[in-house]
Amino acid sequence: MAETKFGHLMKEIPAFKDYGAGYYRQGTEMDGSFFGYDLNVRYGTFYHAGKIQPYQTQVADYDQMFIFMGADTYDMGYLGAEVDFCIGEEKEKHKITVATAVSVPKGLPYGPISIGPMDDRFILLQVAMTAKLNPRPVLQDKPEGPYAPWRFGKYSQNFEELAFIRNGPWHYGPLNPDTNGGYITNINGKGFSYNMSYESMMQAPYRFTPDPEKPHVHPYTEFLMFIGCNCDNLGELPAEVEVCMGEEMETHPVTRPTVAIQPKGHPHCPVRVLKQSEPWIFIVLRPWGHGGDLYSGGEATRRENLR
Repeated sequence: MAETKFGHLMKEIPAFKDYGAGYYRQGTEMDGSFFGYDLNVRYGTFYHAGKIQPYQTQVADYDQMFIFMGADTYDMGYLGAEVDFCIGEEKEKHKITVATAVSVPKGLPYGPISIGPMDDRFILLQVAMTAKLNPRPVLQDKPEGPYAPWRFGKYSQNFEELAFIRNGPWHYGPLNPDTNGGYITNINGKGFSYNMSYESMMQAPYRFTPDPEKPHVHPYTEFLMFIGCNCDNLGELPAEVEVCMGEEMETHPVTRPTVAIQPKGHPHCPVRVLKQSEPWIFIVLRPWGHGGDLYSGGEATRRENLR
């Protein structure tokens, strides 16, 4: 990124690499030194079914989210695989077969995790509220428990099957007639404050937000993530996007997978999708929640408050 007033808040996502058998065959990691916050984000895809490293139950002293994301932008709920996810001291086993968010509060054991069968590749997004990951193994001699009963397992509330709504014209209200033709979902943490949304971007041009040509601010920190969803090449973003930062609306081009960091109170937007050649995914990550004040309202989002 060019040297500008807000260029330090625009960060290209690190190159993807093959982590080896049992882990991401295309994956990347962003830690506290990348974000400047106590935050760690990993995501990537797997090439085949099998157990996921570290092959054991772990526990951590920080909250985590595991988002199993389908890569079919025409059917965002489709995962293309079956995943067994053990959780709790009982190692209660849950079978994931659609796009799902798993909340793992600090101190709650989780794993092992295994994939199979697998018809299509998917993306696993892991978000941890810590600068560095340091889980420790536990319950090494305890066998996996039985599958949880339908919706009545001890930890069923930690597993959220994701529902998607259509982004139609006027999705953001009377000032923005645009549609990206995709589908969006909203996720809240269970047992800790956390919020995120993600959506398929199917067409351009497109402008985000209810007042698409003005900046706004939030009373919370959020991260805008622009990512590809071609599991043969996650390092590609098949789009050109403009992200405006500050009251000056300083413009930053985005043509690679990128994170735009928005500290609490930082003016940002407009965000404009200029063109694209293939669908991709846009994520708004609020790792510490939004305090009940999302963009759709609230005094803190009004333009006059920026003066």
